[in-house]
Amino acid sequence: MKSFLTGLGVGIVFAALLGGVGGYLWVSAEGEIQERTEITYATASAVTTRPDVKTHSEIFRRRTEEVSPGVHLAVGYGLANVIVIDAPEGLILVDTLESIRAAEGLLPWIDGLRKSTGKEITDIIFTHNHADHVFGAGVFLEGQTTTPRVWAQAGTQGRVHEIINALAPVTFRRAMRMFGVYLPDEDFENNGIGPRLLSDDQDGFFFLPPSDVVENRLEVKIAGESLILQHAPGETDDHLAIFLVDRKILLPADNYYHAFPNLYTVRGTPYRDPRKWAASIDVMRTFGAEIMIPQHSQPVFGKDRIENQLRDYRDAIQFVYDQTIQMINAGLTPDEIAAQIKLPPHLANAPYLQEFYGKVEYAARAVFSGTLGWFSGDPAELDPVTGIRRATLMAELAGGPEALAKAAGDALDTEPAWALMLATELMRLDVPEAQPLRAKALRKLAAAETASSARNYYLTAAAEAEGFTLPKPSFGPTPDEMINAIPIRNFVEILTLNLKADRVLDRELSYGFDFTDAPPLTIRIRRGIALLEDGLARDRIGALRTSTANFRGIAIKRLDPAKLLLAGEITSEGSILTMQEFLAHFRPPV
Repeated sequence: MKSFLTGLGVGIVFAALLGGVGGYLWVSAEGEIQERTEITYATASAVTTRPDVKTHSEIFRRRTEEVSPGVHLAVGYGLANVIVIDAPEGLILVDTLESIRAAEGLLPWIDGLRKSTGKEITDIIFTHNHADHVFGAGVFLEGQTTTPRVWAQAGTQGRVHEIINALAPVTFRRAMRMFGVYLPDEDFENNGIGPRLLSDDQDGFFFLPPSDVVENRLEVKIAGESLILQHAPGETDDHLAIFLVDRKILLPADNYYHAFPNLYTVRGTPYRDPRKWAASIDVMRTFGAEIMIPQHSQPVFGKDRIENQLRDYRDAIQFVYDQTIQMINAGLTPDEIAAQIKLPPHLANAPYLQEFYGKVEYAARAVFSGTLGWFSGDPAELDPVTGIRRATLMAELAGGPEALAKAAGDALDTEPAWALMLATELMRLDVPEAQPLRAKALRKLAAAETASSARNYYLTAAAEAEGFTLPKPSFGPTPDEMINAIPIRNFVEILTLNLKADRVLDRELSYGFDFTDAPPLTIRIRRGIALLEDGLARDRIGALRTSTANFRGIAIKRLDPAKLLLAGEITSEGSILTMQEFLAHFRPPV
């Protein structure tokens, strides 16, 4: 059991762990306090950066400012901005950065506001569930006596709890690449909507559960400030736009920033419906704001300017959706649509719609898959030649692996994307030249790229091709109170998705988890699948009995199951051997 549950912790990770360095202490797998170790970066490659990408970094220069009397903004302390409203009855904190470390870096500024205003934080508003908006919250309460109300859209807490989910291992790795977490300073420029993320494999998180939730629209006084909290699905389904009624200030969250919107993110998320996003911007336009402060990039001043930029932003979103649907109906494939679709000049030339974060072609591909699924309509895709067989046939067509490698090398300067495709086929054949060729092609593509998501992904993948390995994540100094707020079902369900199916195709058995402080659960194995059931099944072969806190602690490698067994904090119905044999039917998530 120890080996399995210890392994389980490797796979249960925060999907939104992002990048950075720091120097605080954290709790190791065995519960000991250790100093944070220095982050290991990929080797620098001195790839050139486009001048427009470098210029874009100035938007995220670290600074604090009073945008309007009583409305304070901190930029560059993490991926997202933090906004503090000096309301009549207290300070309202809007979003809280991505990690304990990031929040600690901003804490002196927060302390200064508390001191200068004589007020404490009475309310926190989460604009949505993304890590860079919610995971530093607890840090900002340090040193104050007031317990704040925490406001969020009704879906936010559930989405945050999905950090314990089946896809966490792969989304962690993809996020590390997309955000350039392990790129050295020489290769890293920005993240399109912010500077470096201050969240790496050693960081911890301090989310606070909402006390007050918003379903659709709430007109409310918070700390004596008149606000409208408007559900505005867009980059996420749980987005809240905030309007400060008396100040005429709009906080659009991540539904507007100084870059083309990220209608698809390469780290992987559920479909972001462009129609909902555009409709939410239309709602925000009705507020008639005179100042707009996004959670990324910079404030926008002037009613007419705000209206023009919001209108263009939503029009760009609708344009991509409408044109993609037209091309789908004309029979074009995702590749053909991506190659053809372009914004019209009045939108393409707008400085706030440049492809520094999202990309038009990625958005078009997302619309295709979000509306029709994976099949392009080309029958060649129904039963394609793939993997090693395709690579073998391509090498034969080229005249052998050496000829294919030469073709890849010849294409590096003129067609790096083609060179990458050829080198990837060589990689499948274990040709030694493949990975160096892939690294060169990836860096060529990165040098020409404006979108941070693609540039950082290319550069990290190039480093991996040369032997760099992404580290394994941990929960670091995340407090137990946050871990224990995540539903126990999330933890147990991870097991069901990691069944060694080929070993139990002729087996049917069940095992119980009899929690001392929560309703019991049963995992049932039935001929190649595993099901999670409520209650204890009558036909169970045994049951593990412990507290949910112990189970969570074991799962994240903070507690040693052997010690808990010896202390009597874990007991079993049936023999320990039966429990071990049952758990051996599951593999640790990778």
